[in-house]
Amino acid sequence: MAYKTILVHAAPEAEAQGRIRLAARLARAMDAHLVGSAPTGVSRYTPDATRALLAVPCAALREAARQALARFERLAHEEGVASVETRLADDEAGAALLLDARYCDLVVVGPGGHDTTPLRPSDLAQFLALAGGRPVLMVPTGGNAALPGGGALVAWNGSTEAIRAVDGALPLLRAARQATVLQLMDGAVDGDDSGPRLAAFLRRHGVVARTALRPAAPNPGAALLDAAAREGADLLVMGAYGRPRWRETLLRGASAVVLRHAACPILLAH
Repeated sequence: MAYKTILVHAAPEAEAQGRIRLAARLARAMDAHLVGSAPTGVSRYTPDATRALLAVPCAALREAARQALARFERLAHEEGVASVETRLADDEAGAALLLDARYCDLVVVGPGGHDTTPLRPSDLAQFLALAGGRPVLMVPTGGNAALPGGGALVAWNGSTEAIRAVDGALPLLRAARQATVLQLMDGAVDGDDSGPRLAAFLRRHGVVARTALRPAAPNPGAALLDAAAREGADLLVMGAYGRPRWRETLLRGASAVVLRHAACPILLAH
């Protein structure tokens, strides 16, 4: 299995350059088709009368999206990607990327903004993982454009979400120097041999894999980030777990904590 179509959020902000280069290098390594999507942030449901009133700002948003796509094309060609496509979407970022994700093997996005906007939702990566049916690679702000290939940490609890994350991450895990399957002691749902069984499964797929067991933690997200730092991981693979927004705010779900504070790329799936 390899990624054959990769979608990247080609947003106007300068920090998008790192994730575009990473997506481009991944596309070149796997001989994949690379799609750059630049939403304008103008919802497709905006009434025509409102669009007419906001003609000037809407035109500015479209021009910013066009410039973002021009930069995407330049970076992709600099990285030697043979097959490149651009998509300018007159829609909010989440809705536009959700539509394009249907036809891709992997979606590459940034961490989102601290304040939700139509162009940069704060929960974009988690939203796409929960609703899109495709693995999502979130590249944190300030992350370099190097392909993950050192150590990978797999957060494993035997759940459907974790299974899908592992499946979606296989091309990256094969390229890793070593993958560590991490279980928090209260997280396994299918027995004490769950971690070793996954490691054996990964080895049959050409992944250099080992297991690690850690005590249960009151804040699983913080525990995963700490483990990733200790392992020197340049990729964290985990399931995306959805909760109602008010519960996510109160309970600080693991996926939300990891996405908010990650220092390395995170691959999510639901």
